[in-house]
Amino acid sequence: MSENLEFDDESSRLVEEFNASASAIERRRRISAALALQAGENVLDVGSGPGHQATEMATVIGATGSVVGIDPAESAISISTQRCASLSNVHFQLGDVAELPFEPRVFDAVMSSQVFEYLADVPGALREIHRVLRPGARILIHDTEWGALLWHTQNQNLTAKIMEVWDGHLADPHLPQTLGAKLRDAGFVEIVVEPIVHVENELAPGGMSDILMKFVVGYAQSQGIPAAETEAWVEDLEGLSASGQYFFSSNEFIFTAKKPI
Repeated sequence: MSENLEFDDESSRLVEEFNASASAIERRRRISAALALQAGENVLDVGSGPGHQATEMATVIGATGSVVGIDPAESAISISTQRCASLSNVHFQLGDVAELPFEPRVFDAVMSSQVFEYLADVPGALREIHRVLRPGARILIHDTEWGALLWHTQNQNLTAKIMEVWDGHLADPHLPQTLGAKLRDAGFVEIVVEPIVHVENELAPGGMSDILMKFVVGYAQSQGIPAAETEAWVEDLEGLSASGQYFFSSNEFIFTAKKPI
């Protein structure tokens, strides 16, 4: 059972900082390219968060299409609604993918980014998405394989300890390994998997690893890892970056599939 992250003011600030970063912008570009939206389509954004992807999708589908974002967090709905206030084709509402508040066969596409790795019942969520998609419509799910994350440190035992705790905030840190089979079992066809590999050789402010490090430290301390240990971990990473020995790599995956006609 996962212990979810608490999105306080600092966490929300970090999310905003990350979404403005070059790596997040490139990630959204890759997702948009794989989803291949067309003007006039109706799209559901599952776990829409602060609304960055929804904002970009709205410009593609145009005034004749619509983007509906659902999220279980009231704070996310508030932020995303404010962000998209000038867009008449975007709407956000509280909702849970386990029981989508929509009629069957109403969406041309469903997109979800880094949400399914937090779900306790992925098969049930996929069945719900299958229900609300029109025949021939498509699904896109983007998640990280946390077991394939590489972080060079001088104390690998400490890193392993911290990352093991970090994995606890996820329902399934290795979801990409089984997601293709789960999509097939839920009735989807034409399943395609596309990797996103991100590499950094310095701990740059505002970079993916810099922001992830801060999330990991905050969560690890909330789960009982002593501050002295997380501080030593950060100092190690900073020292490696300063000496030109830093290495970080993450492996994410975009799954696309279709509902049969």
